[in-house]
Parts: sequence; C-alpha cells; structure tokens
Amino acid sequence: MAATPPVTTEAAKPLPKMQDFVLPPRVKPPATKTGEYTGKVVVIPIGEEDLISPARFEYMSRTMKRATEEGAEAVVFDLDTPGGLAWHTTTVVMKDLQELTPRSVAFVNPRALSAGAIIAMATDAVYMSPASSIGAATPVSGGGEKMDDAERAKMNSAFMAMARTAVKSKGHNPEIIEAMIDKDVGLKVSGVEICPKGRILTLDQQEATKTYDGKPLLAKAIVRNLDELVKQEGFKGPMIKAEPKGFELVAILITKYAAILLLVGIAGGYLEMQHPGFGIPGIISATAFGLFFFGHYVAGSLVGYETVFIFFIGVLFLIVELFVFPGHLMFGLVGLVLVIGSIIYTMSGWDVNVPEGGTFPVRFEDYVVALRNLGLAFTGALLLIIIFMRYFPSVGPFQRLILQAAVGGEQDSIEGHGQSRAASVAVGTSGTTRSAMRPYGHVDFGETTIEAMVEGDYIAPGTSVKVKSVTGNRIIVQKA
Repeated sequence: MAATPPVTTEAAKPLPKMQDFVLPPRVKPPATKTGEYTGKVVVIPIGEEDLISPARFEYMSRTMKRATEEGAEAVVFDLDTPGGLAWHTTTVVMKDLQELTPRSVAFVNPRALSAGAIIAMATDAVYMSPASSIGAATPVSGGGEKMDDAERAKMNSAFMAMARTAVKSKGHNPEIIEAMIDKDVGLKVSGVEICPKGRILTLDQQEATKTYDGKPLLAKAIVRNLDELVKQEGFKGPMIKAEPKGFELVAILITKYAAILLLVGIAGGYLEMQHPGFGIPGIISATAFGLFFFGHYVAGSLVGYETVFIFFIGVLFLIVELFVFPGHLMFGLVGLVLVIGSIIYTMSGWDVNVPEGGTFPVRFEDYVVALRNLGLAFTGALLLIIIFMRYFPSVGPFQRLILQAAVGGEQDSIEGHGQSRAASVAVGTSGTTRSAMRPYGHVDFGETTIEAMVEGDYIAPGTSVKVKSVTGNRIIVQKA
C-alpha cells in the first residue's frame, strides 16, 4: 500500500513573520522649496464627513504633495471617521501616500473604520488612543443596495489587492487588512486565532497593540494625544494643523452645497425668462452658476474649460428657443441636454475615467451624487418657482426686480393700475403682446397694459392675441 502523504492543516502552515513585510528604508530626497511646512509635523484631521467629500480628498492630496515639496518632518493623520468613498481612498493609499517622502503616521482617535482603516494601515506607523477601534473595511455599494455574491466577490478581490499592496509597502501584515475587508478570510497570528472566518476584523486598542513574537500586531502604542505621539516618534519640529483656507475652503463648501447653488441658479433663470429685460433674478442665477463651476474647478473635479463651454452653448440654445424660434422644441431640447450634461459631468469629474482604448464604461454609481444633487435642485427650484408664480405679480418687494425700461414704463403703473382694471377685460377682447409670453408677459389692451398668461406655445412680442378666459386677476390669452 502506498504511503499516505502527511496531512497539513491550516494551523500547521508556516506563518509569515513581521520582518517579511518590512521594506528597506526609503531615501528621502531633499525639499524643492521652503515653505510653511518646512521641518514641521503636519497634522491632517480626517473627521466624520471628510472621506465622503471628493473635494477633501483633493485637498489631502495637495497637502501631502506640499509636505514633500517643502520638506516637512512628518505627516500625521488624526483619524476619527466611520469611512467613506472606497475608490478615492485607494488613490490616496496607492499614489499619494506612496509618493509622500516625510514619515507618515496614523493616530486612531478614536475611530478608523472602513476607508479610514485602509488609510491608517498605509502609513509608516499606527498609534491608538485609549478607547479606539480600527477595521471593518469591507466595501459597500454607493447607493446602499445589497450586492449579490458574484459582485461582492469581484469588489472585494479588486479592493483587497490594492489595499494589500499599499499596506505591505509600509511593512504591515497584509493578512490584517484582508481580514478587515473579507469576512471569509479570518486571521491567525502565531497559531492564535484573532478573528474567525465569517466575521469582519475590527481591533480595539488593546488588540491592535498586543505583541506576537515580540512585535505588536498593528499599532506601536497607545497614546493619549498628539503630543505623546510626537514624543514617541521622536519628532523634533513643531506641529502645524493643515486646514483649507481661501479658495480651498470655498471650493469644499461649494461642492458640499452644490445642490443649493443649482436650485438658486435654476429658479433664478426661470424667473428671469418670464419677464423681458435682465434683472435681479438673472444676476442671481448667473452668480449661482458661476460659483458652482468655479468651486468645482478649484476643487479639482472640473476636468477643463470645455465643461463650462458646453454649459454656455446649452444656455445659448435655450435662448434661441425662447426668443428666436419659440415653440420649436429642437433648440430647447438640445440646450437642455447640454446644460444638464455639463452639470452632471462637472459633479462627477472625480469618478468618471475615460480609458485610452476600448469602449467607455458607463457606470451608474459614478453619477449617483451628481444625479442626487440635480434631483434635489430641480425639486427645490420647482417649489420656489411655484411660490414666486403665486406671489410674484402682487407682492410689493418683487415688483421692482425687473428693469422698468424693458417694459416701457413704471412697473407700478403697469402692475397696479393695469391689474385693477382686469375685471373690465372680457373674454374675446383683442390686444397686442408688449413682451414675450413665456408663459407670462404683458399685453396692451387699448390704453391698459395688463399681465397675462398663455397656455401652450410661447408668443413673441408684437403678436395679436385675444382673451381666452378671465378668473379673478388671472387672464389667459391665445393668438388671435
């Protein structure tokens, strides 16, 4: 009988030792310029909302690049985050942290979960606060919907490969990050089961600093604050907190509240088009859209000036539809597609990557944030427009929003005396439009100028119309 080969159990397999993961020390190149970060310990706070804002990722990237250029002594990530955008995080750990020449340190204070755990383990050293936790890094879909097994396996495999590469380059045990990402991996160190299969690994401060074979599992020590961390690491330079200022801060706020700017821009643009001339609604709309594009440009999501150019081309098409060929739809539809497309692409510029060859991958998850912001903006603008349409003709403060010269007289005269005689205008009365009807405008009925409304196609100025119906002060006209 043939000899039976020895059975090798998983526990009996030779385990990797911590020194197997340690890479040779990097040669630190000299700084290329002197600046605010020169010789200092740069602290980058990462809070609850910082890893869900693409603009914050752009800011962190620029901060790390600046720390390298100016010769900072170290960069410390002060982490208190439940996680964030997975693929943006991989850019930080695969590119930015790999190119960072000052020493990088993570302070888990008190949470570094999900994307925060990956950033922490992609630094040169990890420290824990007295009551802290790190782990639970499995990726989830952007919309929160449940992924099927195949999609989950595909996501975990790609994400784990990138995280493992970054973690291994910093000398940490890659099996730890694997167990944090995939529940089917588990973790054993020196024959001790740290996390059984079927569970996602999350470590508290005691577990993360526990020693195996004379070395801590992950974190070097437990420290109470940044001062103790600096002392433990032996840093000599003063600490400086990296905070966005000036245009950086403006860009982050604008991208965060993009939906509000779009709401104001859409509502202001619509109200401006309902009256002749260019007044305060138009100025407000132009300012809102200008801030929207400017903020995204500074934040880094606006790929180039072509996005703004497409937006303005779309606006021109809408103007042609309204003023030159009213009711023909083609120019209006093309303009609407260009405007909406440029807005969506501007907000999705961080996520959409066009490959050099092959087909363009259209992934819905790349546009979730942009579509959400646009949906909120249109909904809010619609409500605002309804309110203005109800009160705009009669509320005093709004009567002066339109330039008086555009309607050929004092606004008070047209709105006040004209509307007071609305009851004398009967169905069938003929008149001539003084302004474009889109759908509201002003109509001359003999000596009286009254605001009226058209249903259906827009009507150009100077067109003969007749009254279709009168309900209170609401007059609806149609082409004669």
